[in-house]
Amino acid sequence: MSASEIRRFLDAQRTLVLTTLRKDGSPVAHALWFVRRGDALYVNTRQGSLKARNILADARVCALIDAGERYFELAGVRVEGRCRVVQDPALQVLVQAAQGEKDQRLGSGMEEMPAWFQASRSRRLERGARVILEIPMERVYSWDFAKLRDRYAPAAPAQETRP
Repeated sequence: MSASEIRRFLDAQRTLVLTTLRKDGSPVAHALWFVRRGDALYVNTRQGSLKARNILADARVCALIDAGERYFELAGVRVEGRCRVVQDPALQVLVQAAQGEKDQRLGSGMEEMPAWFQASRSRRLERGARVILEIPMERVYSWDFAKLRDRYAPAAPAQETRP
């Protein structure tokens, strides 16, 4: 995908899988909602979460965002880099605003949740400090299998011409 195609793809997706490293170096994957702002991806998590603790110990991460159910629908982006906790209050506000805009565009993902679950989720979000993690798009890899259909399609047989 081109850079603009990558941006459009990321802006249309809700969930990424963030792989962090445990203290022993083994990977662990976390599914998270995210937002892209500029050349970085952002996720919001509880400060004491495993992912936040892992990133403080070793900032190397891999984020995978993919879509598609059938072969020629498969598309995705993999971002590798060093994650950091966003400390700047002004950037935190900008990221939260970007997430709000994305929720307006795609829907919040919470529309069909029963009221009891939304109340429970609100309590969980308020429990403990939250942090915003920034994943710079240092190394970006992408794929779009829809493009393979034309690339590898057999050439059309030549038409015979008669004099």
